[in-house]
Amino acid sequence: RGSNSAAIPKSLAATERLTQAAAFAGGRPPLLKEALHEIIMLKNTVLFQSKRTSLALLVSIILFVRTHAEDSISAKWQDYSEDDDRIRVISKYIGVDKTINENFAIKVHAVHDAISGATPSGSTDDNGTVPLSNMNDERNSIVTDFELSFGTRTTSLQYARSKESDFLSLGYALTHAVEVNNRNTRISVGLSYVDDDVFAAFMPRTENKSSTDLFVGVTQVINRNTLFTVNLSHGESDGFLSDPYKSILQNTELAPGLFLPLTYQENRPDNRSKDILYLNTKHHFESLRGTLDVGLRFFTDSWGVDSQTLDFEWYQSFGEKFRLVPKIRYYRQSSADFYITNLSNANFTPLDEPIGLSPHYSADYRLTDLDTVTYGVKAIYKLKQNFEFDASFERYDMSGRDPNTPESAFPDANVLTLGFNIHF
Repeated sequence: RGSNSAAIPKSLAATERLTQAAAFAGGRPPLLKEALHEIIMLKNTVLFQSKRTSLALLVSIILFVRTHAEDSISAKWQDYSEDDDRIRVISKYIGVDKTINENFAIKVHAVHDAISGATPSGSTDDNGTVPLSNMNDERNSIVTDFELSFGTRTTSLQYARSKESDFLSLGYALTHAVEVNNRNTRISVGLSYVDDDVFAAFMPRTENKSSTDLFVGVTQVINRNTLFTVNLSHGESDGFLSDPYKSILQNTELAPGLFLPLTYQENRPDNRSKDILYLNTKHHFESLRGTLDVGLRFFTDSWGVDSQTLDFEWYQSFGEKFRLVPKIRYYRQSSADFYITNLSNANFTPLDEPIGLSPHYSADYRLTDLDTVTYGVKAIYKLKQNFEFDASFERYDMSGRDPNTPESAFPDANVLTLGFNIHF
């Protein structure tokens, strides 16, 4: 399968199988478990650097992923460790995919995260010091996928749940895909809804937020060695969108010349809309026995945040058993309209508690102008025909472009991942 003498495939499914076999020898098949692993486990995008990772992120990504009917068991272990003894996350992942019959498949994937360390509280004092707050928590997440396939059409229903000591997220997604144009074109649409409850111990009541995302995507066979994908999504979030653990400082004048530093909880808007455009091309170079995977993502939202992500991966085969995957990802974002390091010079009075109404303010470094670069390498070794072991190391570097936010606020981290995959 996938030899250089093979005829040009006449269906998208055949071309994807060819790409997986010949192009990168199974380097990264687009399975649901890969999306779960990369979204929940890997902390390579600034938007993921939160104690409370919403399932909106997970369910939205699932909408972009083409599922694949194949029985398998996979497991991964990951150590995400920030420099200077900041945040450390030990993650354990397991996934099971089971085909019941030719029309029905079930997939169950779960992650356990143990989170510890110190993270910026958000406030910055007049001396430029970024206070850190210690935290310890555990997160348990699970995704169940029920997939129905009839000829060129596939429908999938997903249920996701994530629980922490102070956070509960429930997610639902429905996707439908159809292959047309002699099965050389795959059109996908999807809808997701996520309901989150936030109940930190110091909060006077449980707060709620909800997110709805709509997705449409097209994957096109260009030729036997090339696939092109374009995805477009729109999302709306409403409710309690502030982070209850992020504070902001204001020096308040009690009497002439007498100031008292007071801290307030951040107050983000209670609604947010976002649009995402994602482009991806995979091309196999037969003479090199390698495949280039290039992704480009554009993000914009109603908070004033615009971001661009450029992702390069090269899948190189050495013989029939060993593959090496170097990768690099560059991410840049602009600041939210309401980002401010402290309120000492603000011309408004902060609210007693975050209610989502104006004025809005946050000193969370994740909402400022910043760049991140992630680079690393993954090695995959096929021990047997149906058993693969993989190991990867990535370096994550974040830097700010905002002159008012101290560079010490931005984390750098090492990410070590070990795993295996068994196919039946």
